[in-house]
Amino acid sequence: MPNAFTILWAGQLVSNFGTQTSLYALGLWLFQRDGQLSSFATVAIVILLAKLLALPLLGRRLAGWPRRRVMLIANGLGGTVTLLLAVALMRQAVPLAFILALLSLAAVAEATLVLCFASLIPQMVPTQQLGRANGLFANGEGLVMATAPIFGATLAGIGGLPGALVLDGATCLVALACVALVRWPRVALAPLRPRQVWVPGLRAGVAELWASSSTRPLLLLGTTVAFALAACDLLFPAWVVTAMGASRLSVALAVGAGGYGLGMIAWQAVQHRRWALLLLSALAVQSVILIGAGLVVFEELPMIWFAGLALFSAGVPIVGAALQCLWQAAITLDQQPRLFAARFALEWGARLSAFFSSAVVVDRLVQPAMSWSLWPIWIKETMGFSAGRAMAIGIFVVGWLLLVVLVWQSEKIKRQGSLPATLV
Repeated sequence: MPNAFTILWAGQLVSNFGTQTSLYALGLWLFQRDGQLSSFATVAIVILLAKLLALPLLGRRLAGWPRRRVMLIANGLGGTVTLLLAVALMRQAVPLAFILALLSLAAVAEATLVLCFASLIPQMVPTQQLGRANGLFANGEGLVMATAPIFGATLAGIGGLPGALVLDGATCLVALACVALVRWPRVALAPLRPRQVWVPGLRAGVAELWASSSTRPLLLLGTTVAFALAACDLLFPAWVVTAMGASRLSVALAVGAGGYGLGMIAWQAVQHRRWALLLLSALAVQSVILIGAGLVVFEELPMIWFAGLALFSAGVPIVGAALQCLWQAAITLDQQPRLFAARFALEWGARLSAFFSSAVVVDRLVQPAMSWSLWPIWIKETMGFSAGRAMAIGIFVVGWLLLVVLVWQSEKIKRQGSLPATLV
């Protein structure tokens, strides 16, 4: 892997780790200050909304901006927000609205970095290493999300919120130094198109992705995957804690992190252009595992249960990397900032929708339905009605949703995987 890409990726990974660590610590701090879970959840919701609101501008303008300068400004903005947060929190009482406003600025900077780096990869690495580079890019966030909450909770407990903010500020400086000091390829320094060229907006980008036979399957499948993973992020820990206790959740998180790491290692060994086959295979296994969560028998088989968890987690980085590769192969380089903005808008919107809808479906539909007396005995014995089963059945429904969309779009994905790539 070229040194320039590796250094840039490492810098952004470190910065993202510091940001997510401080955000988790900040959420815990708000929860402890206000005593309301809604304050904790509001942090995640505001960040997603800020990213979504920034995408229309980024999609239309980013291709006309020099991306090295954009990344310097975005990293600098992240560090400035951290400094302002630290200064503000020295006061006795800080309005929640002010904290959320600063977090919104940080989220805009993060969205800019994600979109900029996603469209920069083909100009930073040779074609034969594109799959590995996309794997690192697509799975860096998942790696951070698997570890940052642990560090955030630890720092919040030991050093309080200032310790997490110091870490965040230091990692922003690391990312800024990586962008400033690395030797960029000359082709990656220039804007992708002249700034004065008119560019269609985000709505037009979504319509264009939907109208194209090469991107519509990716749009449907990628959005469904984003929804399914976000729903599992909410339902899985609630299921495990309710049905099996906090000690089982700690072990499950460790097993999941190990599976994720193995999946990243497996992806790096994948041969070039086998992306579609790997995507479909991994999603098929994952959907079956999610459906199996609805069967009460697997709660009584811990070894099989943990093996399924590890296998599902190993598939997450493979799915993310394969989708990123197929997206880059389907869209020309100069159109990637605009159309990737449309793609991320739908994927991030699906995550936001999953956070809201999963709890509503489980609490308002699944839980009341479990009390019906009309269910046949075999359904009761198969699905179970013990503590936590409502969340498990919610995961079961998510698995069926993923499987239906996968079967529906599989042939189209296979055909796209066999076509010559736009960038190779």
